[in-house]
Amino acid sequence: MTKILKKRFIIFTMTAVTCLLVFIVLTINGLNWMMLDRQSDMIMKMLVSSDGAFHKMVFNRPPPFSRPLDMDRMRSSRFFIVRSDLDGNIRDINTDQIFSIDIETAKSYASTVSKTGRESGRIKGYKYFVKEIGPESLTFFLDTSEQNDSFNIVLFVSIAIAGLCWLILLVIVILLSGKVIRPVLVGIEKQKQFITNAGHEMKTPLCIIQSNNDTMALIHGENKYNVHIRAQTKRLNALMSNLLLLAKLDEDIPLPTESVNISEVTSELLPAYQDVAAIRNQQFHVEIEPDIVLMINKDSFRQLVTILLDNAVKYTPDNGSISLTLSKRGKHIQITQENTCDPSLEIDPERLFERFYRGDSARTQSAEFSGYGIGLSAARAICEKFSGKLTAEYTPAENIRFIVSF
Repeated sequence: MTKILKKRFIIFTMTAVTCLLVFIVLTINGLNWMMLDRQSDMIMKMLVSSDGAFHKMVFNRPPPFSRPLDMDRMRSSRFFIVRSDLDGNIRDINTDQIFSIDIETAKSYASTVSKTGRESGRIKGYKYFVKEIGPESLTFFLDTSEQNDSFNIVLFVSIAIAGLCWLILLVIVILLSGKVIRPVLVGIEKQKQFITNAGHEMKTPLCIIQSNNDTMALIHGENKYNVHIRAQTKRLNALMSNLLLLAKLDEDIPLPTESVNISEVTSELLPAYQDVAAIRNQQFHVEIEPDIVLMINKDSFRQLVTILLDNAVKYTPDNGSISLTLSKRGKHIQITQENTCDPSLEIDPERLFERFYRGDSARTQSAEFSGYGIGLSAARAICEKFSGKLTAEYTPAENIRFIVSF
C-alpha cells in the first residue's frame, strides 16, 4: 500500500508539474516568436516604405513592447531587392546589403515568388513583400535567419531549464512523498486495525447468539423469530468475513501461493449453487476446461469464485439463466460468469465494485442471501492481489458479465 500510494502521489504531482512547465515553455517561446516576428515586420515595412533607400527612411515611435528602429539596425539588416516588370521579367537586382546571395539565387527566389502570385510570405528563411510601382514591381527579401537563431536559442535554453527544474522537483517529490502520505497511511492503518479488531470482537457474540437461537428452537420449536435471527446472524458473519478479507488483502504482506488446480476447486464449489438455482428454476450452464493450474492462494481463489456464484444466484431473477466458463487462452486464464439481470438498476457496472454499494438495495434487503455490497470489492481485491483483473459489462441480451483474467 505504501509503495502504491507513493507511486500515485509522485505520478500525479509530476504530471501537474510537467503540464505547468510545458505551458510556461510554450508561452515564453510563443511570445518570443511573436515579438521577433513583429520586429521583422517593422523592418520590412520600413524597407517597403522607403523603397530600400536608407536616406528615405523616417523612424517613428515604435508600437508598445517593441524595440525601436534606428539607422544602425536598418543598416545591419540583411536584405536584397529584385526589380521586375509586370510580365515578370527581372530588370535589376540589388544585393548590396547581403553577401550570401548571388544574382542567380536572387533570380530564382524572385521567379518562385512571382509564380505564387502572393504579395507577402516566407521562402527559404526569407520574408518577402511585393510592392507595385507603376509598370514595375519591387520584391523585397529580408533575411530572418537572425530571428530564427534567436528563437532557437531561447527555445533550447527554456527547454533545458524546464528539464533541469523537472528533475530537481522529481527528486524533491520523491524525498517528500513519504512525509506527505504518512497521515494517509496512518489513517488507513487505523481503519484496517479497527475493522480487524471489530471483526474479531463481533464473531464471539454472533456465535453465542446463533447457538442460543438454535437451542431455543430445539426447546420451544422453530418459529419465525428464530428464522429471522438465524438469517441476520448469517448476514453479519458474511459481513465480518468479507471485511476481514478486505483488511487482509489491503496489507502489503504477500499471501502464500501454491500450484492450484482451479478447475477442480471451481467444480467442488458448484453443486451448492446449482441446487439453489434449481429451486428458483434458474438455468445453470457450466463449461470448465479440465486441469487448469494457477499459482495462487487456494483459499483466496475459493473466496473469489464463491463471491461470483453467490452474486449470480442472488441477483438472477426466477426462471433466469446463469453461466460459468473457465478456460485457458494462450498465457491467460479467464473466468467468465454471466447471468440475467435488469441493467436499468445501474447504468455503470463499475460502481458495483465500490465498497458498500448495492444497485438493488430494496430487493437484496429482503432476499435470503442479502449482503452489504462489499463482495465484489473483495473479489476485485483478490484479483489485484495476484496480478489479475476483474471487470464487468452489460451484454445486448440484458445480461451482466463478470470477467476474471489471470
